[in-house]
Amino acid sequence: MLNRNNLKMKIGILVYKMSGVGGVERITAEKINAWIEIFGYDVVLITKNEKEAPFFYEVNKKCKRYNLNIHAKLRSGIKDYIKNIPQAFKLFLGLKNVMKSEKIDILFTTMRGIDSLVVPFAKVRVPKISEIHGSGFAHNEKAWFWKSLIINRYKKLVVLNKCEVDYYPLDNIAVIPNFIDNSDYNFSKHDKKNVIISAGRISREKQFDHLIDIWSLIASKYDQWEVHLYGDGPIDVFKNKIDELGIQKSFKIFPSTTEIKNKMQKASIFVLVSATEAFPMVLLEAMNAKLPIVSYDSPNGPKSIVTDGKDGFIVPLNNQTAFAEKLELLINDVSLRENFIENQEIKLDAFSKKRVMNQWNDLVLEVLNKK
Repeated sequence: MLNRNNLKMKIGILVYKMSGVGGVERITAEKINAWIEIFGYDVVLITKNEKEAPFFYEVNKKCKRYNLNIHAKLRSGIKDYIKNIPQAFKLFLGLKNVMKSEKIDILFTTMRGIDSLVVPFAKVRVPKISEIHGSGFAHNEKAWFWKSLIINRYKKLVVLNKCEVDYYPLDNIAVIPNFIDNSDYNFSKHDKKNVIISAGRISREKQFDHLIDIWSLIASKYDQWEVHLYGDGPIDVFKNKIDELGIQKSFKIFPSTTEIKNKMQKASIFVLVSATEAFPMVLLEAMNAKLPIVSYDSPNGPKSIVTDGKDGFIVPLNNQTAFAEKLELLINDVSLRENFIENQEIKLDAFSKKRVMNQWNDLVLEVLNKK
């Protein structure tokens, strides 16, 4: 039997890239560092197509890196399967060669779609764990039966909350949430400004246009408050909408920043308006920065983090009027904001790095014992 105290292991982590900004990149970097610094394991990071850019999130220098340089994206759809064969085979060979040369003991991957169907066949004797960071709410149920035949070849499929289990008719599912390192922040009420903050990549599913509409409903009442949005992407349409609604003085968009923790610590309220979220890391970051939260009931992550009426508000999905009402409650009630912040302490402990990484380590030991 393997023992957690004397096991020397080499973990492989396969991702698309690490130079981007996002929850997947953030938690992947955090886990790499934890595997090395807490457990003393060797880690090999394998990227499919890493851009020639520095990683946005810091990764321990002991982590060994490989880039497979596969530029084409494997598209989904039956008509594209044959076209995808050469690129899929290149992914298969590249991954197999790295796993063989590095003698990897176990492989994690965050890949999705057709890419994820290639991975189980590379070095079949090495157990593989698939991490699902998006919500199954949006997956294609018609195609899922055929995909499940291959997905079952993974030793484990890890989802981020219990609600997600229902989307996957599989026998090899585990539930492990994301985590937050809450050891490095000293809260002071004097840090806080009249700022409502949100952050994330600028993409359709994040629905930041909703936030603009919501703020326009109440902005005229609160001329001492501002909304700050941090993210990269096509923002011109947003700026035009902000100008049209006449809220350009109070709704400001900034590029993604490595200082987002500091920006959150100086804000007073965090908001999330996504269409879907499996487990939004940004909500844990907001709690760690002592921010009461207003969030859409995005399937299915926010409600697994925020308890409505206790440490934040969960609003029916896409109900902008209800969202604006809850936002006004927090703006007008300092005591309510402080009460929510106090109630977040227990929640942060449940999602601590030590607690969650021990769950990951237990899963690794379980899988390797069954190899």
